[in-house]
Amino acid sequence: NSYRMVNEDAVNVVSDIIGWGYFLAWSASFYPQSFINYKKKNVGGFSLEFALLNPSGFFFYSVYSVAGRVNSGLGTGDITNQDLVFALHAFALASVQLSQIFIYDRGQQGDISKFWIIFLISNYVTVLVVWGIEVFNGPLPNSADTFLMMGYCKAAITFVKYLPQVYLNWSRKSCEGFSWENVVLDFMGGSLSFLQSAVKSIALGQ
Repeated sequence: NSYRMVNEDAVNVVSDIIGWGYFLAWSASFYPQSFINYKKKNVGGFSLEFALLNPSGFFFYSVYSVAGRVNSGLGTGDITNQDLVFALHAFALASVQLSQIFIYDRGQQGDISKFWIIFLISNYVTVLVVWGIEVFNGPLPNSADTFLMMGYCKAAITFVKYLPQVYLNWSRKSCEGFSWENVVLDFMGGSLSFLQSAVKSIALGQ
């Protein structure tokens, strides 16, 4: 039993170290692009649609994380301190980047694509519909479905949000104005997050 306790403690320490590693990598990934936009006073190389989608994704993730941290019985899974702090920090920084596309010169980019605006609105409408159903059919504190739907919306946005940036880089035949450091740090964060999950699964024998 004492060996098992020591082993579990060691796994928790390793998991925490990896967790703060992905927190730092993912959190740092926001700063290079924000600095480029600020320094150039131009967002011509930064996709307007990506800037629009990203804050909403992290808004959903922030609500999902706060709810899961407050009440672990909502079905959100294990929400760590790193998850919660990262979600709130990411939402704040993504919101700063969104504000930059309205402040700085957009270069050759025109208006934000209506397709992505409709896609984003559909996510909010879906969450509101699920929330409304729960309001009329059950007590709101048990609204696990609403929070899980926010998690799904976050996943959907994450899955497609880079497409506008890829298209912008392709159409311009240039990555000027786009931070490659963002991609590297994002990849590092994702890899460490996967590693943390793997460590936990192995420790639990799953």
